[in-house]
Amino acid sequence: MSAKARSLKVGVFVLVGLVLATASVFVIGENRRVWDRKVTYHATWQDVSGLKAGSAIRMGGIDVGSVSDVKHSDDPKDSSVYVTLAVARNEAGRVRKDSTVTIAGKGLLGDKMIELTVGSPDQEAIPEGGTIKSVPSSDLGQIVSDAQDVARQAKLALQNVQKITEQIADPQFTSDLRGTVKSLHDILDGVAHKDGVAHRMIFDPEEARRVDHILANLDSATANMNAISSDAREITSRAKSGPGLVHTLVYDDQLAQGTAGTMVELNKSLQALRTGNGLGHAIVYGDDSTQHVMGNVSAMSDDMREIVANVKAGRGTIGALLVDPSVYEDIKSIVGNVERNQVLRALVRYSIKQNEDQKPHAEVKDAKPQPQGSNR
Repeated sequence: MSAKARSLKVGVFVLVGLVLATASVFVIGENRRVWDRKVTYHATWQDVSGLKAGSAIRMGGIDVGSVSDVKHSDDPKDSSVYVTLAVARNEAGRVRKDSTVTIAGKGLLGDKMIELTVGSPDQEAIPEGGTIKSVPSSDLGQIVSDAQDVARQAKLALQNVQKITEQIADPQFTSDLRGTVKSLHDILDGVAHKDGVAHRMIFDPEEARRVDHILANLDSATANMNAISSDAREITSRAKSGPGLVHTLVYDDQLAQGTAGTMVELNKSLQALRTGNGLGHAIVYGDDSTQHVMGNVSAMSDDMREIVANVKAGRGTIGALLVDPSVYEDIKSIVGNVERNQVLRALVRYSIKQNEDQKPHAEVKDAKPQPQGSNR
């Protein structure tokens, strides 16, 4: 082959390659909106799960831009990852305050992309350079991890079920369970057919009414206790706020001091009564003089008792006057004879007249006549 033919083939090959490369660039650029004018937004995550610059941004399943930058902050204390999003300007009108971004998986090879939700028309648009609310990712790896956790938990649950099954299969457990069921059956049978308290409470209407009456009494007692508690609370409040004797006794410092002084004086008086030499000590604890006085009092009491006994028995003049009817009749006869004795009457009249003559007489002069019309 001549050199000219070879050069022609090489030229054709290079031209075809350039055409294919140009077509590929246009196709890729069309898919990623490389040639569209962009609006920049920001989002923040704690973990971007392998998201890289150049990853696609989809809104409603359509590519609307790409990730411009993924980096940490310059502050080492800040653990957040800051992502810069470049969205086509003709699609930026749908990015609103309620729009969110999340990291999702793209295929099964582990590639990541950004999913951007369409905002509500009544919400305000996010300005260029603003921050879009980020939502933690729920990619395939997270789903697999969650599935693995669920599988581990299910395995533990099955192991527990196996242990329970083994315990149930134990002959001793089966025997105990049968005994428990039989005992429960006997108890329920006794309640249903034997005349006991439980049977009467369930099947006897009279017993049910009695229980209702007891419960009603309990309700009434509870109401009374509440009323008593309310009254006690009111009394306590009144005693605390006053006025009244209880408030004065509890809160009056002057009365408390006076009471304390009275108690001190009473204590001193009792101490003096106990240790002193006065009449009170003698009466309470006794001494020689007190014993002598008490002996005299006891003797006087005995004498008075003897005199009264003699009078009641009719001994002596007073006893005869009180007890003997003949003495009464004699005194009555003497008095009657005195009344009938004319000489004695004359003597009495003469004595009365003599006493009247000896009384001084007062001379009364006539008063001067008063003028007519005057008041007497």
